[in-house]
Amino acid sequence: MTSSALPASSLTWQTVIENGDNSHDTVTLDSSGNAVTVSGTVQGDWGNADNAINALVITGTHPVTLSGTGTLLVHGTVTANNHTIIDGMTTNVQSSISGGTITIQGGGTLIAQSVSSNIVFGQTTSGTSNTLQLNTSSASLTSVANLSPGDVIDFVGNTWDLPVRWQKKSDGTYTLLGKTGDTLIASVTFAKKSDGTSYTPEDFHAANTTVLYSGNPSQALTLESDESSYAPDNSGKVPDSGSSSQSFSLACFLPGSMIETSAGDIAVETLRRGDHLIAYVDGSPITRSIVWTGYQHVTVQPGLPDDEAGYPVRILKDAISDGVPYKDMLITPDHRLFFGAAFIPVRMLVNGRSIFYDRTISSYTYYHVETAEHSIIRADGVLTESYLDTGNRNSFVQDSKVVTIHAGVTCQEKEVPLSRTVDRQTAEVCFNLLRVRAETAGVPYKVNDVPLTDDVDLRLVTSKGQVIRSLRVLQDTHVFMIPPGVDSVKILTRTSRPCDVEGPFVDDRRHLGILVGSITFQGMKTTVPITDHLSADTTEGWSVQEQLPCRWTTGNAYLPLPLSTHCGILSIQVLASRQYEDVAKTSCGLSIRSA
Repeated sequence: MTSSALPASSLTWQTVIENGDNSHDTVTLDSSGNAVTVSGTVQGDWGNADNAINALVITGTHPVTLSGTGTLLVHGTVTANNHTIIDGMTTNVQSSISGGTITIQGGGTLIAQSVSSNIVFGQTTSGTSNTLQLNTSSASLTSVANLSPGDVIDFVGNTWDLPVRWQKKSDGTYTLLGKTGDTLIASVTFAKKSDGTSYTPEDFHAANTTVLYSGNPSQALTLESDESSYAPDNSGKVPDSGSSSQSFSLACFLPGSMIETSAGDIAVETLRRGDHLIAYVDGSPITRSIVWTGYQHVTVQPGLPDDEAGYPVRILKDAISDGVPYKDMLITPDHRLFFGAAFIPVRMLVNGRSIFYDRTISSYTYYHVETAEHSIIRADGVLTESYLDTGNRNSFVQDSKVVTIHAGVTCQEKEVPLSRTVDRQTAEVCFNLLRVRAETAGVPYKVNDVPLTDDVDLRLVTSKGQVIRSLRVLQDTHVFMIPPGVDSVKILTRTSRPCDVEGPFVDDRRHLGILVGSITFQGMKTTVPITDHLSADTTEGWSVQEQLPCRWTTGNAYLPLPLSTHCGILSIQVLASRQYEDVAKTSCGLSIRSA
């Protein structure tokens, strides 16, 4: 490898790229004697297309700032041994980044296969975001500091880790965990608000989005702004309502949805800023101007539950009442309909007859319109809501321009005239009214029912790959023989979601296995209690922390064991289980089960 250090305090990108072109495999920026700033347009002697170097090493003790306009392409690795600042430009690394601390500020973008450096998000201007894009599906981050709602982190290719959850650590920082228990970010601290308080996990959420990877659209898990989760009590019963994590959380219209305007009903895809909608305040129609329209294309992710996969929901003509809707309506699962005094997500009303996931649609474009105030509007004759920015505005393209917006006013900063919180009783009443109406009208089921089973299919997989079934069950305790030399096991079970088994009106979409109480390991001479699963630090395959002393698994829970040279007896107390989909007897996707 050949390298030539560039120690000057002020450099142009033309100089840096020329250094890389002169038979040097690696460009070295040396800040041993002073801070270094690289600025200007990112291009070499041959113009805009000459923007690449083979590898980059940053040495010394002073900061190095990479600024300017354009994109620096690094074919190999970047090694940052000090403080590196990416200010307003894009750095696209085709391999890994390691060492030091990297600050992304001024609307800068860092793209890499993996990053082990500490990440800090700095200041940016209104309307632009600092973005970190990881282009390996299994990538994770060690440390992220100063995270604010204007910052975006994309985990490209990760389509399985939703919903995410936050876990607070003893030092006051947080860990971001995926659905499977994977650590996405080991340590996160949040930026300060203008009032001196810090942002919290409640200000952020994760959702599946579409981003560019090597010039092509690709699915990503994107961290933006506001997610929460909750735990059941130790009775083993899951609460009927509360916050639930969401994978496909955008609330949007599909093309052809007819929006009521001052000029009559107009297709949503043709509306633009400045057009006038009819909004309803206390039941009376008024005119409100559109301040924003957005759209995005999505590809359904088969293999997930229908709502998480992104299948649109079809509401048949006359499903709600005669002439409502006046034609079939297609919306995304989290789009809310207005009933009486509440907005209810349509996913909580799916009955499999008149309201169902349309699995014939595998990709589509969705649209939404925003008014200055969150409004009740009418689409296809149905009362529904205008767009409310909950931090997902960056998922849309604005109007007809190919510009992605990554920041904007969130619902915490806008007055919401009506509650969007739905209790089970309200949702269940509406669900049953619409179900009975469909049954009375003779509307047939559009999906096949999925058989349920009480069999949890509990088994262990040891650290050596052995599969172990229980020797016996004593009341609520399952007893397993553990071979010598095993230092951990995975507790495997079926899983189900309360919303699938009890009914879609239950706003709980967590994947739950079994509720585990006490665990003991009996060796040759002693019996040792195991309490790792009750610790907040134990996360892989475990749901959010329960009220002690119990915790739900998510179907594949990691449990460390005392290492023994002899066989041992592992006893696991199962306080509660659920009904589960009998996958072996299921020939199609998610079913709808009505009360």
